[in-house]
Amino acid sequence: MKPFVTALLALAIAACGTGKAIFNVDAYSFMSGTGRDTIHYAIPPGGGTASTVQKINLPPGFGKSIVDSVRITTGNANLFNTGGTGSIGLGLFFAADSASTYTTPAALQVSPKAVSGVQGPVPVAITGDLSSTVNGLFTQQTVWIRIAAIGTNSGATPVTGKGVLTALVIRVVVEDRIF
Repeated sequence: MKPFVTALLALAIAACGTGKAIFNVDAYSFMSGTGRDTIHYAIPPGGGTASTVQKINLPPGFGKSIVDSVRITTGNANLFNTGGTGSIGLGLFFAADSASTYTTPAALQVSPKAVSGVQGPVPVAITGDLSSTVNGLFTQQTVWIRIAAIGTNSGATPVTGKGVLTALVIRVVVEDRIF
């Protein structure tokens, strides 16, 4: 119940011209304190991924709307590397259910950051327009998000550490038919 109440409190509606509404969904509030705001990675030689999945409840009535655009307006994470040398990027995947987040293409990819040895925090900015293929997902009452740490490792020892999400706000612009 806490995530739903938090999301309702975090939801801001603003006019965006005739027939449009903007909803700012604080996706981070669903993850904060659950352990899903942290991705522990152990990237073997050659590369690999690690991820976390979270269900996001959207305001009622989105099903009657047409989504114009979806954008991450504020997103931040910190990488804390504990060993190995390589790079860590982030991928954001959206789907109607948790299992499909593993088979769908990334809606947004964040450029990798170089990491080496014990290092951190290494700040990562997460912003940009999501692929328009996910717009239809935001007409539902729930959407699932998977955030993946995508790593490269050209060394012989694993690249280990964690990525910690510190903010994630998704702006959804819809035609004003939500009620």
